[in-house]
Amino acid sequence: MRLKAHRSVAALQHVLEGWNEVTAVGLHSPGDDVYDPYFSLNLDVYTASPVRETEARMRAFGDVGAFESSSLTNKDRFLMGEVPVRVEYKRIERFEELVDAARRGECLLRDGGTYSFYRVAQAEALISRDGRLEALQERLVDLPARFWTELRMSQEATTEHLYADLSAAAMRGDRFFFATSSGRFLSQICGLLFTINARFEPSPRTLSDDTLALPTIPESFASNLENFVDSDRPLSMSQRQELAEIMITGVLSL
Repeated sequence: MRLKAHRSVAALQHVLEGWNEVTAVGLHSPGDDVYDPYFSLNLDVYTASPVRETEARMRAFGDVGAFESSSLTNKDRFLMGEVPVRVEYKRIERFEELVDAARRGECLLRDGGTYSFYRVAQAEALISRDGRLEALQERLVDLPARFWTELRMSQEATTEHLYADLSAAAMRGDRFFFATSSGRFLSQICGLLFTINARFEPSPRTLSDDTLALPTIPESFASNLENFVDSDRPLSMSQRQELAEIMITGVLSL
């Protein structure tokens, strides 16, 4: 299976090298265990002009299975044999603007998180014409403190709003809204901890473990997080809300 994954990468690289609109391609493959259900080959394809149409892309990738495409998010998903592949198309100029702003201490990230920067910084460059991907990676090193401060202020406000939603749901006994608010709250508070540590936020699939490995987190954060997400523990919504309050209080005090 690992050999098949390497062959798939080579085949994808060969196809994308023939596309004139492609400026760079970054590869991400979470983990080394190709039998892990989370495993997939994730490619960020940076383009200098609009990417070709969906049908043309599907034909170019050849004999692939379960091909899905989203024009809304500019993503393709398919199988090369047994290997799951995810391809996301991004305009290189947009990322250069975001990185330039970050270098000036401004945060223009639309979703309020740094996962998009993480993907740039951690990518293995399969293609990089004119060195534009490496230039982005170099410019993301040691961003100014003003960037992290501005981002932290925004994320703190969002985290507080999500905690308020979670609390209101607990008071009303609204299990559905509590569940949805809790998920957003946990993602946001972990992202906030990465910002406090001046590090880019990783994939949601590894966010929990990576958060607990940060050098600066509240002393009781790990145990409170584990208790909050442990569905086997007979905790009420009110008890989980109390854990959320302890978590947010600790993080905001850092």
